[in-house]
Amino acid sequence: MSRASRPGHPRPTAVIAIAPDERSAEIVIEGQRQVVTGGVPKETRRAALDVATGYAARIGQPVLIDARDSNGYWNLVATPDGVVQAADRLPPTGGPAPTALRPPAPAERPGRGRRGLVIASAAALAVVLLGGAGFAAWNLIPGDDPAAQTTTTEAQVLGHPAPPGYGDTVEFSEALAPGSQPGVSRDGDLMAFMDPDERLTLFDASGERLWSAALPAASTEFLGPPRFVDYDGEPAVVMETTGTLWFWPVAGGAHTSITLPEDASTQYVGSSALVRSGDDALVPTGGELAPVEVPGGAAPMLAEGAEVLTAVRTGAWTWVDPEGEVAEVTARRPENAGEMESVVTALREYVIVRWEPLRDEGAVLAFHDSRDGSVIGAAEIDPADLEDVRHRSGPIGTAAVSYGPVVMDPETGTTAVVPGFEPQVAVGATVFGQLGGAPAAVDTAGEVRRPDPASAQPAGLLGGNAIVVHEDHLYAIPSQ
Repeated sequence: MSRASRPGHPRPTAVIAIAPDERSAEIVIEGQRQVVTGGVPKETRRAALDVATGYAARIGQPVLIDARDSNGYWNLVATPDGVVQAADRLPPTGGPAPTALRPPAPAERPGRGRRGLVIASAAALAVVLLGGAGFAAWNLIPGDDPAAQTTTTEAQVLGHPAPPGYGDTVEFSEALAPGSQPGVSRDGDLMAFMDPDERLTLFDASGERLWSAALPAASTEFLGPPRFVDYDGEPAVVMETTGTLWFWPVAGGAHTSITLPEDASTQYVGSSALVRSGDDALVPTGGELAPVEVPGGAAPMLAEGAEVLTAVRTGAWTWVDPEGEVAEVTARRPENAGEMESVVTALREYVIVRWEPLRDEGAVLAFHDSRDGSVIGAAEIDPADLEDVRHRSGPIGTAAVSYGPVVMDPETGTTAVVPGFEPQVAVGATVFGQLGGAPAAVDTAGEVRRPDPASAQPAGLLGGNAIVVHEDHLYAIPSQ
């Protein structure tokens, strides 16, 4: 197909037609035809996409993809760095598509676990090509109104107990690279994971694939799950291997990398990555690590953009940027508190401070706004309940916040204390963790629910669905 065959789209175009048995596919690029095969449908589709991404790499520019199978057609774009993502919907082209493989009228196929799924975006259609058999039948015929087409499939049921507050109906599932975990953004809008094909994949809140990119190293070399951070003012996915940070723009595009010092440790407590090397604090920016001068006697706590929050044991904390600009913040005293005992830690937009009680014994643990020092919430607590709390990244969600046994509703500032609770992850208005050596789920009112010991703890909340992992697969399950 010539570039001129797509008015308004001067880029080269690849036409991919998947055979009805999904064991072969024919690709036409600039009039050149090629046939690929696969032992299973997923291999066929991946081989077809590899032809398109390989051509994009050779010519050094994106390639538009018109993809067709027995379910319909959709439009994608392959970039030179191996990323395949959805393109704007376009009408079917009249180019030399392989007529022998032209899709027949659509037929129902096994579902992906969704019911009444409305096909309304190219991103949704991209999932079919990338995922292959086992996804919902799309019932989309060229010329039909996509908004009028729906597919009803039998619901997939979770094969193991669901965590408290969530049902066992599977909205969608995906295979993971062995031993890996997905990463869900704090606001629940995005999820990233490594798949068995050694690719990093990004989903939106509805569970639709936004893009997929080849990993720069084996999945086993990455330390921890993908994380979402701010990088140079834009949202990005970051992953770490020994000695290197890797960044992928959420909007799509080539990844960048930054080499870490040998003794470096990276913290993801704030909205950005903070690299500590000896006594130095460094922030990733512009493809390198920029040093931030930490005031004497202070310790770097977290990074937000290019700024670093630093704090001393007692007194004001400071925000410092690479240019040396300093902003000092003084904590406001909670109503029921006396003198400040210590700055405990900083997590996301909160600085957690321990205060003496105004009267009687005990302690007051307060969550302060890191920018203006105001009190968001505070709880009176027995100091013994704080003795074994580790100063690490805590479950700081948007609807529930926890440090040690204290759980706070960030909207109202109300707090509850559950002695012995060890929080691990905030999912919606619930914090999951351990209590008395057994799994527990605690809400912002302090109510404790006991999950089934065989249930998987959620990795996060994507849209309205909890993401759980079982035997190298992730499952999206709805709230009850």
